[in-house]
Amino acid sequence: MTRQFQLFVFAGLFLLVVLSIFTLFLTLTVEGIFTKYGLPYISIPFILVMWTANLAMNDLWYIGVSQRGIYFYNELYALGGQNFVDFYNWISSFETPASLRIYFLSLGAILFQFNELAGIIIAIALLISSRIAFTLSLVGFYIAYLFYQLLGVNFSELSYTYIGFNYILTAIAIGGFFFIPSRWSYLWLFLLLPITVILTFGLSKFFSYYQLSIYSLPFNITVLLFVYVMKLRTQTRSELVEPLEQRNSPEENLYFHKNVSERFPSTFYLPVYLPFLGEWTVSQAHAGEHTHKGEWQHAWDFVITDNEGKQFQNKGDFPTDYFCYNKPIVATADGIVAELVDGIADNIIGDINTLQNWGNSLVIKHSDYLYSQISHLKQGSFKVKKGEFVRKGQVLATCGNSGRSPYPHLHFQFQTTPYIGSRTFFYPFAHLIKKENKYLKLESLFSPKNQDKLQNIASNALLLQAFHFIPGQILNFKNFKDEKGLIFEKNDNFADKLDNEWEVKTSIYNVLYLYCRKTNSSAYFKNDELLFQFINFEGDKNSTLYFFYLAFYKVQLGFYKGFSIEDKLPQNNLFSRRRMFFQDFLSPFYFFLKAEYKLSYLSVDDDFSPSQIKLSSEISAISFNKKIKQDNFEIVINSSGIQYFKLIY
Repeated sequence: MTRQFQLFVFAGLFLLVVLSIFTLFLTLTVEGIFTKYGLPYISIPFILVMWTANLAMNDLWYIGVSQRGIYFYNELYALGGQNFVDFYNWISSFETPASLRIYFLSLGAILFQFNELAGIIIAIALLISSRIAFTLSLVGFYIAYLFYQLLGVNFSELSYTYIGFNYILTAIAIGGFFFIPSRWSYLWLFLLLPITVILTFGLSKFFSYYQLSIYSLPFNITVLLFVYVMKLRTQTRSELVEPLEQRNSPEENLYFHKNVSERFPSTFYLPVYLPFLGEWTVSQAHAGEHTHKGEWQHAWDFVITDNEGKQFQNKGDFPTDYFCYNKPIVATADGIVAELVDGIADNIIGDINTLQNWGNSLVIKHSDYLYSQISHLKQGSFKVKKGEFVRKGQVLATCGNSGRSPYPHLHFQFQTTPYIGSRTFFYPFAHLIKKENKYLKLESLFSPKNQDKLQNIASNALLLQAFHFIPGQILNFKNFKDEKGLIFEKNDNFADKLDNEWEVKTSIYNVLYLYCRKTNSSAYFKNDELLFQFINFEGDKNSTLYFFYLAFYKVQLGFYKGFSIEDKLPQNNLFSRRRMFFQDFLSPFYFFLKAEYKLSYLSVDDDFSPSQIKLSSEISAISFNKKIKQDNFEIVINSSGIQYFKLIY
């Protein structure tokens, strides 16, 4: 090795280090600027560094001019010998459409490889890693191809400039990465790809004057403009949604978003509950027959009825004859008493007080823009004062018959201001139990209708304790088989290294999760002391934690014998990769695979002082509305927590 060559190598390495440091500084700067607007910086730093290097060093390293391509066969031979050269010639011998050839060339150019073989390899890798991204690469490229044809431009010119990858990257970024893949994200490409084409034409003319390549600049401009404009929307519509949590995979983004949006429709929802104890009936709902009209339409009237649907005993001539009269009324959520009116006498049955329309009332502030108003309360029954902080479930007063109330009932509404009689707005209750005939049904984010029989969830002490997981807590299960199935039993012997040990942790998004160090698996969950629900699972699907995730996917923490709840799992958390491979292609438009969950409440040994509860859960895998697999779990919970759960063969 000559001294001159050594100096050349040293200078090249030193230059590489300098440019790398420059790229780092530029990346941090651009990221800091773009983050203020919630925008990705994509490949802007790379483009700026490449332009600077090209201008400073007489167009060194510049797309389409690299000297490596001149001796391409020599490079193939060096990589794999004559067999590799023969393999390339065999692939090249196939007659492929000109557009498909340019597609592969454009794919290869993403990694600065200017031959079809590189593009084919990248296409295969893209197909394996993401079916949605692979589909979008074809959709984006051929939308641009059709637009070239419409303009009468020779598309084969892309084979010389290698800038067709701008269309591929734009399609993947908009169709499946920065937005949840859907028919809408695909449809937007028919407008955005022509914009990228026009940018490519215009920018190429401008930068050719300075002998610079535009690299991925058209892709960057189109994506940044569109993402920024979408962030200016005052309302986020379901047609085109940004991922709340970027999972760096179109499929992962889609399945996670679909599951979370169906189960937890509002990320910023403040949970509120029914303002009473026991079972009450809706006597008048929204847009009622007598009142609840216009600006005050979003309100409910509640009463108590017997098995025959009657609201009173005897002849109902006196307020005390009504079942709801003088019953305790409670706070629907934590808050501060913002307004309170007392001192209005109860009406005689059939009479109304239109001068003091709302009767004895109070308003509770739950957040800056969420208030609840409770009206027609009994005079002198208030247990709280104005300005006092109250807890969810705390007794506030009792039901009366004051104001515009011909018979005892409770009026309840949500509003955005702290005044009695404010205009109402639609806001659902978080979780409640609805009685349909003789059966009970769990409802979440629910707006009650006329004659609905409702009650709050009454939490069970054993279930509350069993699913009360706090950060730093360690859970340990051991598993073994018997003739009927695989048993996962709680183990207090933490010294046993064969056991599955999990730690309760908190993510950077303040979400609790169970972490298994042995299998590097995580199961994310939320618990509001009424419902325990898993949000997502990541990791080994043969681990004990995965079976725990399936068995306890959703648990109502109140026990009602014969009660059952149902929910849906993300498809990618249940089905094999082989089955998901075909679903992935169609998932932005149609789901033929479904994963369903059901939990049944079987028995409790004592209603008042329980020491053991038995549950069962089942997971159903469904393809084209046909059940193809079902897993059943037997569950026993006692005073020490989850005693065991069993996967039944």
